[in-house]
Amino acid sequence: MSTMHTRRIRFILFAAVLSLAGFRATLSADGAPPASAQTVARIHWLGMKHLAGDTNAAHLMAIWNLPESGKLERQTLDKLSLAPWPLLHRNPDTNAAALLRPLLDDLVENESCLEIDQTSNQPDELVFAIRLDDQRAALWQTNLARVLESLTGIHPVPAPERHYGWSLKKHHDPDFLELTRAGQWTIFGAAQEHNALLGDLLARIRQGQSPLPAGTTDNWLEADLNPVRLVSCLATLNPASAGEGDSTPWRGEVERSRLNHFHLAVKGDGTNVLTSGQADFAGPLLSDLEPWNIPTNLIDESLCSFTIARGIKPWLESLPAWNNLQIGPPPDQICFWAMPGPGMMSYFAAPLPDASNAVDRLAGLVLQNQHRWVVTNDLAKFGRSTTFNGLEWKGLPYMAPFLKSVSDNHQNFVFGGGIPGTITGPLSLEPLQATLSLTNLVYRDWEMTGSRTEQWLYISQFARFVFHRAQLPVDSPAALWLKAIPHKLGDSVTDISRTGPDQLTFTRQSSIGFTGFELNLLADWLQSPQFPRGLHTFRAPPDPLP
Repeated sequence: MSTMHTRRIRFILFAAVLSLAGFRATLSADGAPPASAQTVARIHWLGMKHLAGDTNAAHLMAIWNLPESGKLERQTLDKLSLAPWPLLHRNPDTNAAALLRPLLDDLVENESCLEIDQTSNQPDELVFAIRLDDQRAALWQTNLARVLESLTGIHPVPAPERHYGWSLKKHHDPDFLELTRAGQWTIFGAAQEHNALLGDLLARIRQGQSPLPAGTTDNWLEADLNPVRLVSCLATLNPASAGEGDSTPWRGEVERSRLNHFHLAVKGDGTNVLTSGQADFAGPLLSDLEPWNIPTNLIDESLCSFTIARGIKPWLESLPAWNNLQIGPPPDQICFWAMPGPGMMSYFAAPLPDASNAVDRLAGLVLQNQHRWVVTNDLAKFGRSTTFNGLEWKGLPYMAPFLKSVSDNHQNFVFGGGIPGTITGPLSLEPLQATLSLTNLVYRDWEMTGSRTEQWLYISQFARFVFHRAQLPVDSPAALWLKAIPHKLGDSVTDISRTGPDQLTFTRQSSIGFTGFELNLLADWLQSPQFPRGLHTFRAPPDPLP
């Protein structure tokens, strides 16, 4: 994460909305207003107050209102209120943090919108508006001024031309910050010298219009983002931070992705969170899609998750991590699946013509380096199998991760999993024919999210033990939340399709907007001792070895 002042302040202001709403920020192309040529980011959030009265959010609110959800929310907002000072290399100011804390509650509860625009060769302009009653608006006027004074060392001054608000002039871009109010909206702006975007928003409100862009739908959460322009725009705000190790890799990945437009939104139907969306890239994405190659004889018909993806070879070839393996060309497809029961009953297979040699080279790499990766060698470790070409875990009876090369339906596969299983009945593709016949489908994921959430918690805790990383504490709000929600989670189905040479569309129907893996990743992030930085796994001290 970069230490650019404005980027961090924006992140802190919106992380609560984007991470604590109890569902994933989802993508929607339907009814979305097109982003203008100068739009860098546009986000609209309806607020939890609105969702509480929306029958289409009934199931989601049942999860949100769990005691464990409330405890995790409070912990996360407490952390966010303290985060700006260490992120900006300032001495902690607990008094100012206490003033910021109720504003974060408002961000979660109330309707708000953010817009960042940038015209050619001009500094970017930011406007954030939140719908508040007069009492909460007065709190924002006083508290936000005190927080910014603590962060910048500059005292905001009352706006002479307005009855409400203040401005702050600092010494680096964006050098002009201001707060004002129009109608029911409290408005914060950041720009260089003058904020024309804020002026446009005020004019709309004074003419009796909404501050929201024309065409905005009633989705719970909706956004237009230009990721490449966004990171470029943020980098110009503080050039001195461009060389910092935590910002450059993230910026480079976004720019290499060539993702130049991303639209996202959230809505529901009472039982499910509905997801759909669109991502546009600067050039062609995938080669011709090959027919699906699924190893049905390796997959038992009793499943709790099933995932297939194709067209991934160009992407894998572009990854330094893959090329550093030096095991040959990557596969173009991959399949993941899991069985009900223990979490280690999870598997993958990838068709690869030279699977035997690839596995042999990968096995050599693992055996050569596992003393550096795995700290439990005295207890268990990988070794070459005496019954197949590949690796198997030796030393623990209740799990046995493996990797090997196999043949199925006259095709060679790299096959791996958490524990060898028995096939009681091979997978039938007949129920999947309608899906597999979609010529533009590149990804399909189905899972029983409650079961997979429990399985991923088990798998992740085992992985942390093996690699000597911090366990997610069993009594932490994040872990207790993961244990409380599975019985309320149904199935999740996710599709990604190529709808143009440079375009992907996305749909998901789920209980909470996340998959089981994503819920575990979210919990790991929210529990980080340096939240919103990093994951608990890597930021907390490792647990003592037994």
